[in-house]
Amino acid sequence: MPRCPLCSERPAKRFCPAKNARICPVCCGSRREVDIDCPSSCYFLQAGRAYENDQRVPDPQLVAAVQHLDKDFIYRQSPILNAVCLSIHEEHMDSRWLVDTDVIEVLKSLAATMKTLSSGIYYDSLPESGIRASLYRRLKGLLDGFMHPEPHGGLHQPAKLSEAVDILNFLTMAATVNSNSRPRSRQYLDTLTEMAASEAGHQQRSSLIVP
Repeated sequence: MPRCPLCSERPAKRFCPAKNARICPVCCGSRREVDIDCPSSCYFLQAGRAYENDQRVPDPQLVAAVQHLDKDFIYRQSPILNAVCLSIHEEHMDSRWLVDTDVIEVLKSLAATMKTLSSGIYYDSLPESGIRASLYRRLKGLLDGFMHPEPHGGLHQPAKLSEAVDILNFLTMAATVNSNSRPRSRQYLDTLTEMAASEAGHQQRSSLIVP
């Protein structure tokens, strides 16, 4: 059996679609979503996610920020939550390089921008990365539409700035706990993709449930 091309030490037993070659199980397990950009369809990636417990640890300040939300928050804010999740999924479909870390950092940047608005001193925390900036603009435009809807647009009441901050904090928490600590993780993004596909099958695009 040939040697693994990554470590040149162990037998290459697993086919890696990202490398288009066989690699050893040790390199597969230790380097997936680290320096190997694994496709979501990889069997070993999916199996690893099912057995590993490698979730990101949420920031304590973020945990404190969402603890005050009442039990009806998801139901009450479901139109905006679903719209933001769907927009993240659509951005993922447009940008194959987007990873969970990008989503988390964009949500944090948007929350920071909204907080400056509430203080009366506006500062747009636009990310420097082009990939993150694209998602940032998409989500900011969406939230602006909910907070400043067009007349007769069908929205009963504009979303408040404080509600937008709560929504962003909640989604940041959801993305964090549904991802893993690997730098190239797309676990959260893949979850949104699976849920969007399921909802599309039922022709209910507006009912994407927040994971």
